[in-house]
Amino acid sequence: MKTLDITTILGTELKSRTSARDFAMYLQNMKINEVCVDFSRVNSVTRSFMDEFYQLFLKAGMSLNTSVSLQNLNQQADAFLKSVELTSDRPRPAIGVSANARFVNLQTVQQLNEYLESIK
Repeated sequence: MKTLDITTILGTELKSRTSARDFAMYLQNMKINEVCVDFSRVNSVTRSFMDEFYQLFLKAGMSLNTSVSLQNLNQQADAFLKSVELTSDRPRPAIGVSANARFVNLQTVQQLNEYLESIK
């Protein structure tokens, strides 16, 4: 198994989902089938990075056919990873939609105008 310092590929600040996808592409291009990812030199990580990393590498096997294990996660990365693991299968509500919201399907500008007039 190859051990790979993630900071040599992505730097010490793991900030975005795109970075996680870039790392996946790197492993795919290098044809690495089994890797231990070392986080020892990571200074900070965001929840969005860990969420994407989890989805790509750790959840129910990986579509890239690469076996991944992790080592030396700092407290922040470990906490985000545990949070992602706990919440990854929960349904996500639409942003800004309350439980009693309703959708109005309008076909024309006239219908829109009439609806807007009715809610004044």
